[in-house]
Formats: sequence, C-alpha cells, structure tokens
Amino acid sequence: MFIYNGKFNWFQGAQNETITLVFPAGFALNDPVSAYWQWTNDAIVNKKASVSSSGVINSHTVTADGYDRIHFSFGYYTFDVTLTADFKTLTMTIRSQATTSGPFDLAVTHINPANIRSTTVYTGSLEWFSYAKGEMTTLVVPYGVTEGAFFGLYHQWTVNAEGVEKANARINGAFQNVEYHADGSTTAVYKANYYTYTFTFNGKAGSFVLSNPKGEKSQDNKFVTAYSL
Repeated sequence: MFIYNGKFNWFQGAQNETITLVFPAGFALNDPVSAYWQWTNDAIVNKKASVSSSGVINSHTVTADGYDRIHFSFGYYTFDVTLTADFKTLTMTIRSQATTSGPFDLAVTHINPANIRSTTVYTGSLEWFSYAKGEMTTLVVPYGVTEGAFFGLYHQWTVNAEGVEKANARINGAFQNVEYHADGSTTAVYKANYYTYTFTFNGKAGSFVLSNPKGEKSQDNKFVTAYSL
C-alpha cells in the first residue's frame, strides 16, 4: 500500500490543484492504481469538479540507478511515473493525445509494503467557513474501520489560516473510539493537533464532521465510495 499526494496543473482545467494516487498492491505489472483530483474548471460543467479514476499498471521497468518507472492510463489521460528508490517521491507527467503537462512531484503519505486487497477510497467535498468551499476530499481506508487502523484524508484549503490559497492538507490518522451500531453504521473519531474529525460510515456512503477547540462544528461533509478492492 502506497499513497502519494501533491499538486498538478493541466492548462486551464487544473491550476495548482490537489491530486492523490493510491497503489494498494505495489508497482508490478497489472497491479491496481487509482487517482483522485480536482478540476479548477471542468470543460463540461464549467466549474470546479472532482474526478475519480482507476486502472492497472500497464508497464514497469527499473532503471540502472534503482528507480521504478511505471505507466498507466485512465482512458483520455496517461500517466508516466518515476519513483525514487526509497519510494518517498513520485514524479509524474500527464499526457493526452495532443498535450503534455509536468513533471510534478508528489510526496508519499503512507508506505506499507504489504499487498492490501481490502482498500476502500471515499470521495466527497468539504465545507468549512471561508477556509474550504466545496473542496474535494479523498478518504483512503486500507485496513477497514477498526480501532487504531490507519486512514488518510486528503484535501486542499480554499485558503488556509495563514492566507495561503489552495494549500494541501494531509491528515494521516488512526481511527479512535470506533463503535458499531445496530442500524449497521459505524462511527469513529480522530483527534488531530487542532481539529477533531467525527466519522460515520453506512454502507457505501458516510460523512464526517469537523470541529475545533472553539466549539465550532461543520455540517455533515458527505462522501461516497469511489473505489473498492
């Protein structure tokens, strides 16, 4: 299980937008891969839009200096990727039939060499005052919703508390206070340095509430299953 997060550009469609790549098994030929990103201005709907894509690795080679090079495609978009020998940095170039954008460096957010075949990825949107206005959320749950299990929640701020626009937020946490309810839902909490995240999972959908030490709380930020192994 390898998760990477960073920024990318795609001409007028994506300008300094967040992107997350998930490799549940690794980087061998035919291993699964999925990608989650946000358009600044989608060509069809003409506004901010979220994308979830999945496929398999189509080619894999190792360079003389020990770097892995892989290639995968999500229909219109093709990704050429190079990974450093320690797997901590992923460099990608995105191509279509006529255009190319990149390279872009993504940082690893989670490494587990084990082949994880139970990964679920949820996508949704975050509303939090003026700091997050309809920003895409990507919630990666590799090991199920159990006490102490890792999860990764990735999004960008519309503008963060320091006034930086489109700053990425990477929350790598562990589920706490997990409870299984009679209606089939599961709830869990994660207390980060500042924010508390309260999750509800119910089948293929769910939500999370964001709260801070001031007692301020968001509404339910809903998400749905975008990918499942």
